[in-house]
Amino acid sequence: MDTRKFSMNYGAYLGLGLIVISFFVYILGLEEQKSIVPSLLNNFLMIAAIVYSVKVYRDNLNGGYISYSQSLKLGTSVVFFASVILAFYTFIFVTFINPEYLDNILKVAEQEILNSDPEISDADLDMALSMTQKMLQPQWMITLSVLGGTFMGFFYSLIISFFVKKEDPNLMI
Repeated sequence: MDTRKFSMNYGAYLGLGLIVISFFVYILGLEEQKSIVPSLLNNFLMIAAIVYSVKVYRDNLNGGYISYSQSLKLGTSVVFFASVILAFYTFIFVTFINPEYLDNILKVAEQEILNSDPEISDADLDMALSMTQKMLQPQWMITLSVLGGTFMGFFYSLIISFFVKKEDPNLMI
């Protein structure tokens, strides 16, 4: 099995896991409580998926060896594919499941801006909210979700790869 297909498969598993967490957060109303638990669960699941997928690839498909760069590439690829799946779920969520979600984000942003700077002029407030609203457009949400998730996967893979790499002694000079 080539690394792309492997990454897509394990990325799909991770993506579905992240969707399940997101859906339960919505059902339980945790996003309104500003709980840190969903973020911790997402990060734990992402780290566990990278470690597991790299170890499975190393031990079952690569003869028990994997270089640092192979591990970094594989871990980042798994999270990239998971981020694509999660981005499309997010688009469906904000478009069909909970369309008022984006309005709630704008209200919270407005309140936070007013709390941080009570003296802000109406023009500056309108400009800040306009920028926020532009970033909440579906095409930007998908793009930023994929880029942000992939960056986090790369960051975690940088660290994880250091611990799970196992160089092939036959290839060492």
